[in-house]
Amino acid sequence: MRGAFVHCIGTLNQQHWQLNQGVIMNRMTIVGTFCKVSLLSLGVVTSATATSPVSVDNIIDQCYYKYAGEDQRSKMTITLKASGGKEQVSEYTRLWKYYGGENGVVDKVLLFTDTPLKDKGLAFMRWGHTGASGKSTEQWIYLPELRKVRRITPRDPETKEWIIKDEDLRLREPHEDNHTFAGEKSVDGKSYYLVDFKPAKDPVYSKRTFWFSKSDNPENCSLHKVDFYDKRGAKTKQQFIEWRRDGKAWIWDKVVIEDTNSDAFIHYDMKKVELNVGLKDALFTQRMMQKGYSR
Repeated sequence: MRGAFVHCIGTLNQQHWQLNQGVIMNRMTIVGTFCKVSLLSLGVVTSATATSPVSVDNIIDQCYYKYAGEDQRSKMTITLKASGGKEQVSEYTRLWKYYGGENGVVDKVLLFTDTPLKDKGLAFMRWGHTGASGKSTEQWIYLPELRKVRRITPRDPETKEWIIKDEDLRLREPHEDNHTFAGEKSVDGKSYYLVDFKPAKDPVYSKRTFWFSKSDNPENCSLHKVDFYDKRGAKTKQQFIEWRRDGKAWIWDKVVIEDTNSDAFIHYDMKKVELNVGLKDALFTQRMMQKGYSR
């Protein structure tokens, strides 16, 4: 294996919990995780056109896979707006650790709700697994008012909600798509390489078009934008990314996901990011979800 690079943030999902004791309905916002992983030893499947100035392999390797440290501790703010609705803002303490495929685990994330105060104590944990492990993503939520940890099942990728799906929130492994060079474009004086990721099998999207910033230094190339296209070939949503550097590490400073057919959006803002702080494995447990986290 030549290397593995990871970057994770989060996204929103609404879950309804119905309990047998008195039929208590408890609606809450929980946080999933956006994880990027490259297992480069799998080899990239490409079909670059004759007009491609560089190989698609190189564009993807240099621009898509970014080192994000061995672990991170940070604050994350999420602003969500449903179609025709009002903006909702939540803040979280986020712990993330990279495992690099050890025992089939890519990474682990813990999120503790800071605000709104009515949700304080609500915690979410996610373990990401490699494709080769054969395991699906594992997710748990801690409900402080019930003092219980619940297992969460992944969302159905065919659900018709526009908001980002679990399938969107991971780096696709190289063998899952054909990668085709789709040309170059300039916007606001900046130039980009466009690469189409066309899936061999996908119930939702016909393709995803990735915009990679061009740079005289290939090491400075990064992912700027992703356009998502439905099975009819219509653009259904778009994602924008702003990066910042901390030494060798690339950190998502801001991510915006917009529905192209309505006024709905999600904004992610990463703050107070600390790299390589030595987070222990014992943090990423159900016991810690119940106990809470303090530095």
